[in-house]
Amino acid sequence: MRISIPKRISGLYKAAGVGVVCLILLLLQGAGRSEQQIPQTVFDQLERIRSEKKERLTRYFDGIQTTARNVKEDEVMVQFFETFRRGKTSDQEEYELDKYYVEQYGNFYDILFVDARGYVFHSIRKEADYQKNIFTSFLSETRLARRMKQERRDLFVEYEYYPSSDEAAAFFVVPLSKQAEQLGWFIFQCPINKVNTILTERRGLGRTGEVYLVNQERLMLSDSRFMEDSTILKLKVDTRAVRKALRDGVGERVIRDYRGINVFSSFERFELFGTSWVIIAEIDEDEVITEYYKKKEDLYRKEICRYLAYKPRGKHTSTHSVREMKRVDVNEFARAVPREILQTRGVATCTVIAVLLPGEFGYLAHIPPTDEIYISGVLSKLFLGEQSTDFWGELIERIKLFEVCSFRLRELEIAIIAPHDKSFAHAVDRILAQGIELSQIKFLYNPRAKGANVFLDMTRDSVEVEWYTDQSVFVECISEVDDLGAILKRIQHPGDGVRAAL
Repeated sequence: MRISIPKRISGLYKAAGVGVVCLILLLLQGAGRSEQQIPQTVFDQLERIRSEKKERLTRYFDGIQTTARNVKEDEVMVQFFETFRRGKTSDQEEYELDKYYVEQYGNFYDILFVDARGYVFHSIRKEADYQKNIFTSFLSETRLARRMKQERRDLFVEYEYYPSSDEAAAFFVVPLSKQAEQLGWFIFQCPINKVNTILTERRGLGRTGEVYLVNQERLMLSDSRFMEDSTILKLKVDTRAVRKALRDGVGERVIRDYRGINVFSSFERFELFGTSWVIIAEIDEDEVITEYYKKKEDLYRKEICRYLAYKPRGKHTSTHSVREMKRVDVNEFARAVPREILQTRGVATCTVIAVLLPGEFGYLAHIPPTDEIYISGVLSKLFLGEQSTDFWGELIERIKLFEVCSFRLRELEIAIIAPHDKSFAHAVDRILAQGIELSQIKFLYNPRAKGANVFLDMTRDSVEVEWYTDQSVFVECISEVDDLGAILKRIQHPGDGVRAAL
């Protein structure tokens, strides 16, 4: 499908102009900080957020533990226990208990009333554990039953999958006695949702930061920011951060996380009621590098262009046949699906932007010098008037509306192709404004070429550029070019803290 853009369209791009307030950008703007301090500043901020989350978790559990333990002194609850243990209760009595539960014990998901034999003679929610014996029914294989068999004192039983509720649950177990006779137990079921809410609230964590909780079996006790389905007790996190936390207690380092992505990681093991958990705060290396570039873009875009201008290039020729391709002319962009090839020819003063989601789709845009990626001021834009275009704005609007959800923008691969660097700065700025990282962008640049032909090949999920000069023609593949994040790390000055840390 070929789309012609007769005039500038603002669309969603301008609506999205208000960027995310990013953790690392704030960190890197601190007055008087040397570049050697940058990685440690990132770690310090992660540690601060991690400590604040741990404190909130600890306060929450201390509060509900106190509530649970005090039930033995709650004469109303003790009376309810004895009344319901005798059986033949009225609807009014059940109503009164439910009302009292909401008013005094509403932080718990459920309360089980259990006799000395382990029989659940009453519960608030009356789920599958109601009127079952904890020690002899299907509940006998739960961690709750095993711990209660071993110990008769007050217990905290940490989170595991609890079949009656079909979700993760932890428990405070409180024995109830009268005149040295054990009457049974109050069992307070703790939901996971409050823990998950504390950890997944992401204020100050930018585009990619997250804090999560892991148990001693290395299973996640909160939901991942990056996965649609719940990861609670489903995702095993066996990273260097978890192993080091379980072994040494606390630390920080750049690691590969559970997604295989490089992250800055700050981690700590802590004890809660005899249970060891690991709390981890992380942010992607790509975001750190991108925000570092934004702070020093005037310096680094010149060095990136210089690096790419003089990089060695192999010489080989294209294997494409013009007859098997769709053509994209200047002032146009087109979409390709797998097994299709797009081409655009005669790129000299223009710029080409290619956007791919490998295996799914690609776009190729041939952008004229009147586009907003070239325009550096309001006066220039006013002077061009209706001749001005906004190809990147239209492309990203279309991709967001019809191609991918916002969280999948991180999967896009973007190539900027030009024999010049006139559009580089504004094009990169516009792309980064959408929450895309430097590591997703490649700049195929050759100032020694007179022009280029560009091929977007969805049979191979590749972009190829056929550079031509007066003497020769050769092809450069996108796979031969480093992404901008990798280039930035390579060309940083000696002593730069980010390079040293990574």
